Amino acid sequence: MLNILIPVDGSRSALRAVEYVVQYRAVHDEVLNVNLTNIQPRLPRHITRFASSANIKILQQERAEEAMADAIELLSKSGVQHTVHVGKGDTADEIVACARKVQAQKIVMGTTRKNALTRFFQGSVVNKVMAMSDLPVEVVARENAGRLERFGIPIGLGLTFLWLAVE
Repeated sequence: MLNILIPVDGSRSALRAVEYVVQYRAVHDEVLNVNLTNIQPRLPRHITRFASSANIKILQQERAEEAMADAIELLSKSGVQHTVHVGKGDTADEIVACARKVQAQKIVMGTTRKNALTRFFQGSVVNKVMAMSDLPVEVVARENAGRLERFGIPIGLGLTFLWLAVE
């Protein structure tokens, strides 16, 4: 049985990684145990001091369930055995920790195609996980990033440098 971890954040890219695993199972006719994980960020102090910890946990659980709903539905319809894990904290750290906890044999992650400049300024959870984990990480790329992501950041960066040069 192959034990796989799939981080899911509710995006189309993450769902594409789940679809990839379902297709993999159909082609290889191998028994899979899929672990879905959703990592909720820690909320800032100025928010948490006004809400009880119980309410914060409920909010994070609802967000996690919403983010994983489509992935769970797809796996259930396909008959793939799966378990659900919810973490809290830094996304890359928690993904690697969850992979160790569930003794995953590989991590399958979805991503959007972006240029190097965009990835540099936005950061990449996929790159961080690949650097931190000793497990194989399969990256399933979806279509290209939107126009704003592809052109907005480089243009904004160029305008910033132009503005600094003028002053």
